[in-house]
Amino acid sequence: MSLTAIRANYLLVALGLVLILSWGSLYYSLAVLAKPLQAALGFSEFVVFGAFTLSVLVSGLMAPMVGRWIDRVGGRLPLALGSALAALAFVILASTDRLALYVLGWLVAGVAMSLCLYDPVFVVIHQVLPTRFRRSVTVLTLFGGFASTVFWPFSHWLIELGGWREALLVFAALHLFIGVPVHLLMVPKKLDSSAERPASSGSTAASAEAHLPRQIQAAERQLAWLAVSFASAMAVFGALSLFLIEALASRGFARADAVWLAAAIGPMQVLGRLVEWRLANTSRAVTVGAVSLSLLLVSVLLLNLMPPIWTLGLLFAAFYGVANGLLTVVRSTVPVELFGASNVGATLGRLARPTFIVKALMPAVFAGLLALGISLSTALWSLVGFAVIAAIAYGWLLSQDRRRSVHG
Repeated sequence: MSLTAIRANYLLVALGLVLILSWGSLYYSLAVLAKPLQAALGFSEFVVFGAFTLSVLVSGLMAPMVGRWIDRVGGRLPLALGSALAALAFVILASTDRLALYVLGWLVAGVAMSLCLYDPVFVVIHQVLPTRFRRSVTVLTLFGGFASTVFWPFSHWLIELGGWREALLVFAALHLFIGVPVHLLMVPKKLDSSAERPASSGSTAASAEAHLPRQIQAAERQLAWLAVSFASAMAVFGALSLFLIEALASRGFARADAVWLAAAIGPMQVLGRLVEWRLANTSRAVTVGAVSLSLLLVSVLLLNLMPPIWTLGLLFAAFYGVANGLLTVVRSTVPVELFGASNVGATLGRLARPTFIVKALMPAVFAGLLALGISLSTALWSLVGFAVIAAIAYGWLLSQDRRRSVHG
């Protein structure tokens, strides 16, 4: 089955809107819901956000399994199940009156995340729109970038209107009556991509088979280094997701200025994704990945070294935001470019596991360092170390890719 251009565009818009729903409700809404939930249930902040951290860990642990499942059956059923489980999770959370039920709700939400956030959707896009994959991924991340913009005020409005339990029930209804039907009705069945692959001659096939064990070993090494690179970069983003304003204030910026500089990062993420969309037909994904990791390293060096000058602060926000925006895209496009079209779900799932685990744990690890008495300045320099590791691992990967290209 090949999708017409019009149907493909409808599919991207529909999946993009559901991604706003999924990211906004499952990932971002707790920032608004936490205070009224704590007040009603008497849970500590550690418990409220700790259960959410468990959900992100569950999502990461399940990512390879979900990827392999989508490789086998396509995305229609897995994505629909993700939306259905999200609805169930919010019903559980809305009815919670004790800790066990609250934790159960977030564990179910973690399973839902593994089925309906970026990575599974990207696998589906590769299956049904392989020739438009890079640009389609960029378009979907542009939609996803509006999740917090939409759901923070929407969550606040729902709480003001009816309360936090009612807000969660609205989220459940949206997943059940929008997410599930969109995935069931608009996501095509899995394509038979064998017709799109060029046929190999007998001698070429035999040669490829003879070299297969060596090729598999080389690909496994490359995949491992790519996982190290992406997970190390995510360590930086994970830590600064909670401590960026404090970090900017530690450089001497007034708190109000720090807030404005942090707010400028969002538009820079969008700019980075637009640049990737523009370059999709002219530049390799691995090149864009190198740019993103280079910008990340420069940005964290700036964060540690710059005096409180607005121009430098804006330069940091631009570099950091563009790096973040680009990396969201290249986490999916680079593996496809390096490892080919086979088993994309399994490949992205294996890469997602360490990335999500680091994303879940890094805020707590960074806070733990500060609680142990390590200065914020020292902790911020550790992020430079992570950025260096990400760049070195990626650089080694590129050298292996060039060597493989030269030697065929």
